[in-house]
Amino acid sequence: MDKKNQPLVSIGIPFYNSALFLEDAINSVLRQSYTHWELFLLDDGSNDTSLKIAKSLKKNDRRIHVLSDGKNLGLPARLNQLSQLATGTYYARMDADDMMHPERLTIQVAYLLQHSEVDLLGSGLISIDNDNNITGIRKGSFMKSFTLKQVLETTWCVHPTITGKSSWFKNNPYDERMKRAQDYELWIRTVEESIFVRLENPLLFYREASTPSLTKYFKSTQYSLKIFQKNRNNIGMLSVFKMSINKLLKLLVYFVFSIFGATDRLIQRRSVALLDLDKDKYQSILNNIK
Repeated sequence: MDKKNQPLVSIGIPFYNSALFLEDAINSVLRQSYTHWELFLLDDGSNDTSLKIAKSLKKNDRRIHVLSDGKNLGLPARLNQLSQLATGTYYARMDADDMMHPERLTIQVAYLLQHSEVDLLGSGLISIDNDNNITGIRKGSFMKSFTLKQVLETTWCVHPTITGKSSWFKNNPYDERMKRAQDYELWIRTVEESIFVRLENPLLFYREASTPSLTKYFKSTQYSLKIFQKNRNNIGMLSVFKMSINKLLKLLVYFVFSIFGATDRLIQRRSVALLDLDKDKYQSILNNIK
């Protein structure tokens, strides 16, 4: 498919003090095999060199747009702003500390074109550390037709792997009161009227433990418990009780690991090790992005 026949994909990257990793994230977009895209880089009031980095890379490509109003509004507000800016048929989520696999957009757009009923399409991921070394894989399995119960009890997909219909994001804004777990709340609110699909392919290099924080984990747990209570009539009090206990136990484990400065090790356990051959393959791809 030549570029003039490709649907436009809007990519949104919100950033706040992301100078360490932002350039790599942008370079991974520039190295996409799929070329008909626009990239919105939205600053949330950074006070490091992030904005300077974004503007310097914008000079080299007219598809890149940098926006900054000097305010710190928080992630949910910026996610909604990016959704509204999107002019493409599809909208791709992206975080400022991750990197796209070069074939991400090609694979996801092809699937969305073949399955017009799908609203959101996620994928597997490759876990990396802060030095861009491969640490594992979260491959998962192909799955579609997610239920409310499944979305509540599991991570159906990691947020920045998702590409979907721009119209869906515009019509389903994030709850800006949810300073943490805003994606989780959105999936739960919309899953019964939407079609979510997860591909097996690992299409994102995900910085698994770049910003471990007990405070963030505690707040995320708080918001999750509120979400469980909000949906208690749909899933039943027994399920709410079980999921709440599970969340609190995970918080306790995280707290213990944080005492010993071992939260990175705990977070990396979410992934499984790669065979040497596969690890070398993905490491080579990752090295060529930078």
